[in-house]
Amino acid sequence: MKRIIGRKARYTGNEQNLDKVVIVAAMISGGSDDPDEHLYLKTDKEIAEAGGVAPTDRVEVRPIHPDGRVSWITCDPLYSDLEFID
Repeated sequence: MKRIIGRKARYTGNEQNLDKVVIVAAMISGGSDDPDEHLYLKTDKEIAEAGGVAPTDRVEVRPIHPDGRVSWITCDPLYSDLEFID
């Protein structure tokens, strides 16, 4: 099973003002453009059972502050805009 939840990454996109983040959930679109129809998955097992995260899916992330603290605020960048650093 591929590990997604808890992984640290650097945000490389331009939609949001982020740097380092940690993934807390995945939002699998399943081909739907309607966010209300997306699967909101919080475990690697659920993600694997849904077929994994596609580059066009979004993930819920929490920014990592320069001092290493993890923010309580979340953002939802595209999975393809993340470069894993762990």
